[in-house]
Amino acid sequence: MKKLSILLTLICLTIGQFSFACDCNSQDEFKNAAPEAEFVALVKVTKYLTYKNIYGVETPISMELEVIETYKGKEKKRKITVWGGDVNICRPFLNKFKKDQYYVMALDKVVENSTEISHPGEKSSDYFIAQCGERYLNADIKQGTTTNWMTEEVKTVSLKEIKALFTKE
Repeated sequence: MKKLSILLTLICLTIGQFSFACDCNSQDEFKNAAPEAEFVALVKVTKYLTYKNIYGVETPISMELEVIETYKGKEKKRKITVWGGDVNICRPFLNKFKKDQYYVMALDKVVENSTEISHPGEKSSDYFIAQCGERYLNADIKQGTTTNWMTEEVKTVSLKEIKALFTKE
């Protein structure tokens, strides 16, 4: 009986762990993952806004982006706030994005007062970057190219090709 009790406890703990983990439907590359996003743009990281102590390290959880060019969606503001987080809420750590660097990002709007786990201070005018699939590309605006991060084989694709994914012909 004691063995059964231990076994059931282990099963419950394992199931409990998985219920809090990020559950991604897709780990697709950018051209397949990005069209699901509400807003896709070439952006520049201007600054980190808020931090959270994660594993003893002050880690950025929100950042300000300057919108350089919009590929999908409508956004009138030139500067937007984007929230990240950790894998428990299916958002990447933002410290992978460097200040004054350019990226093509596929973002979704924050839903205030939703049942989703979010950070205090998030507003419906803000965005978040999802963890599932390739939701950003490193961009070199001088060369007019992007590079992926998700696949083992590094691919360089022109910004024009990325923009063409979202323009109607």
